[in-house]
Amino acid sequence: MTRISSLFNSYPSVPTAKPGGSRELILIVDDEDSVTLLAERVLTHEGYRVITARNGFQAIDLFKKLHAELHLVILDFVMPILSGGEVLIELLKIDPQVPVLLTSGFTSNESLKELLGKGLCGFIPKPLAQKKLLLSVRSAIDAARTADTAAFLPAAI
Repeated sequence: MTRISSLFNSYPSVPTAKPGGSRELILIVDDEDSVTLLAERVLTHEGYRVITARNGFQAIDLFKKLHAELHLVILDFVMPILSGGEVLIELLKIDPQVPVLLTSGFTSNESLKELLGKGLCGFIPKPLAQKKLLLSVRSAIDAARTADTAAFLPAAI
């Protein structure tokens, strides 16, 4: 297990003017109450709506019910019973376009590279830093919106 925050330094992000939210709905999946509480407080203070799940099964159940309304999932990589990778696979079966940010303090580079190939849109290292969290969330939501808009644009003649 190695620290992997530097792995994402080379990935471009979508520039944003302000990292605040516009009532977008975010699902936070983490088994650590302190992490969930911190992220929920920061995000709601900045204008996002937040729902939380303490484990993978709860996350999948909530996602089945609310995926059409969700703008982003923040998913812990290391959780008991179902790992973040296993949860990601199930979420992608329900909605292959779901934007997911992974969080972790430690994981292997190989595991992370495998998840990136499955559609993961970014990584936020733990402990969560408020500014990094807000910028990553805003960038992921904006990138997903840009991708959705591009899917509806007519092809160039």
